[in-house]
Amino acid sequence: MRILISHTNYPAQFRRLAPALVAQGHEVVFLCRNTEWHAPQPCEGLRLIHYQPHRQGGGEALHPYLRRFENCVLEGQAAYRAAQQLAEEGWQPDCILNHVGFGNGLYLSDLFPGARRIGLFEWYYNARDSDVDFLRRGAVEPDRAMRLRTWNAQVLLELAHCQVGVVPTHWQHRQFPGQLSGHLQVVHEGIDVQALAALRAAGLPRPDCLPADPGVEVLTYVSRGFEEYRGFPQAMQAIALLQARRPQLHVLLVGSDVVAYGAPRPDGRSWRSWAQQELELDPARTHWLGALQEPAYHQVLAHSQVHLYLTVPFVLSWSLLEAMAAGCAIVASATAPVQEVLEHGRSALLVDFFDPEAQAAAIERLLDDPPAAQVLAAAASQAALAYDHGCGLTAWSDLIAACS
Repeated sequence: MRILISHTNYPAQFRRLAPALVAQGHEVVFLCRNTEWHAPQPCEGLRLIHYQPHRQGGGEALHPYLRRFENCVLEGQAAYRAAQQLAEEGWQPDCILNHVGFGNGLYLSDLFPGARRIGLFEWYYNARDSDVDFLRRGAVEPDRAMRLRTWNAQVLLELAHCQVGVVPTHWQHRQFPGQLSGHLQVVHEGIDVQALAALRAAGLPRPDCLPADPGVEVLTYVSRGFEEYRGFPQAMQAIALLQARRPQLHVLLVGSDVVAYGAPRPDGRSWRSWAQQELELDPARTHWLGALQEPAYHQVLAHSQVHLYLTVPFVLSWSLLEAMAAGCAIVASATAPVQEVLEHGRSALLVDFFDPEAQAAAIERLLDDPPAAQVLAAAASQAALAYDHGCGLTAWSDLIAACS
């Protein structure tokens, strides 16, 4: 079968699926704008085609509700033009699999009308009982609510041309209107549970930043970006409290000082700058590791005594599932995405997203009681088995096979 995969970034959620499809004997082309900095080299038989929008959209002359949509149109137009070379070569896909949200798949059905479409849908925007009103701790003003509703236009256009829509979690599935639920299936792309579960027994060296003192306590926090959506302000306040009370506590912070989701600080400072300037953090015990390649990231997970994960009601991070599989004792926010995978008191301690004191107290409880922490970690590791990438590959392969 000929399969066209499209995402703005290579390989993103298709890191394992694309080479697996090649190994099954399919002809696979990956259409993308960017290659991720940590991306592996494409396997033999996987063809990459890059595209680039011809201009930036979202100008001031446009209505504010439509600026995101114009960027999606430009993205889709560029993807269409780049894929035309396939049509000119006589290469017609049997199946198109694309990530929905940035517009790269908007016009692929116009170019290849005979191909079946499978869309990976991560998010449907809501003004109530979701991320925006949660973070604001109150109702969203009408102007913003109308803007959020308009942002769904591109998502709905693509869903109309997909035979199947996939969402990674049940929480994300519930964000879509009920009348669309019949078109959506829950399939998580999965993580490498087996490799992660072996980390603690692998004898990996400690991160170089940690002292050799066996009494050192290690708290970890991982996020793609340091931002409100992943509870960075609350996490850093909890860390400052802990460092004042526990002189042996070292914190390993993994991620970039950028805002991947939501809005930046209104004062122009980054969140890391805010934390360093406003909080009483010990520089010698606060280790900013940046974005890590997989071996260094695995070192962090292997030596974590407690892992802190916070998120608003939004897309669940891979990092939480990876920490679970790696056998970390977890303190996490009691928010809907987390509660789908962890149970308070059984596989983690779940706390108020907005309460740094509660977060610090839960972390201390686990640091002070290693046997209890181990019980929770073992249960979290067991729960992670449901998100093994083998399950995801099987489900995706079945969906694609139905396209033949």
